[in-house]
Amino acid sequence: MMTRRTFLRLTALAGIGVGVGIIHRNTAPLGVFPYLRWAASGQKQKYFGKTSIVALGECSGYKDNLLACLRSLWQRAELPEIRGKRVLIKPNLVDYLENHPVTTAPEMVGAVADLLFESGAREVIVGDGSAFRRETWPIAEANGLASVLLARGLKFIDLNYDDPQPVPVRDKWLQRSPVFWLPRHVLTSDLIISLPKLKTHHWAGVSLSLKNLLGVVPGARYGWPKNIIHMNGIPQSILGIYQMLPPVISVVDGIIGMEGDGPLFGSPVSHGLLAVGRDPVSVDVTCTQLMGFSIESVPHLKLAAWAGIGQAHRIEIRGVQRERLQRRYQPPPSA
Repeated sequence: MMTRRTFLRLTALAGIGVGVGIIHRNTAPLGVFPYLRWAASGQKQKYFGKTSIVALGECSGYKDNLLACLRSLWQRAELPEIRGKRVLIKPNLVDYLENHPVTTAPEMVGAVADLLFESGAREVIVGDGSAFRRETWPIAEANGLASVLLARGLKFIDLNYDDPQPVPVRDKWLQRSPVFWLPRHVLTSDLIISLPKLKTHHWAGVSLSLKNLLGVVPGARYGWPKNIIHMNGIPQSILGIYQMLPPVISVVDGIIGMEGDGPLFGSPVSHGLLAVGRDPVSVDVTCTQLMGFSIESVPHLKLAAWAGIGQAHRIEIRGVQRERLQRRYQPPPSA
């Protein structure tokens, strides 16, 4: 049942939302009423007023002991039990460009897989669907991930072609159809580890753990570069797809970040950052601020904060103090 306080809050939001649409380049306006139905259903209470934990670590390079650092961050972030679960690691394999830090470092994927096996995971697979290439495996070969997977006997799934299944659309975030098709290995996972490269993005502002989830959209059904996302609106698509997935944990590879003309042509930043948390919104808000940006400049984070998806404000930082990891990234160019 909706309390009087919640009703008054929703009424105020409705007054704002009716008069002001959320508009951004390459996005469509989103009305307030889908949010009102969702909030009144009680699902919003998961993070309403609840503090979220983000664990921060400092690591100077990929040759350091990543596993030990990740193990410590995993514990500090109070992440869920892994034993007996099927886990999908979702790195960023959007494309490969030499001398540009486009993809998640393969060493990060290997260290996360090692931690999952150490924690008793029943099955670990790695998967992504490139937005710019018809085949994703050549990117894994080019950036060194293929050898990391081979050394551990890990299976790789190209999510662009992985037997898509229909999933009911929630709350009209994806307004063009009552169902959305997602890969079978995504839907049958107990847990997804979103393992992005920390970087700027010329359309989304930043590319972090939420934006990284767009790689699960099957290109074989929706085209390249995931055309349905741009038709529907990037912020709405990010949040709509996130809400249809199994639980997502964020592990952000910011040891070498990207600034400027991301997500492909930006310049490397020696940041030394690792961020871990069970709420992707909180992790992405924290990383965005550590890049020197406000969440007001990132449409999907602004929209998540407004709609109460995840926790954008009450965030407890554990591990390395955020002042040690604060940087000022060059923003992406305006469209």
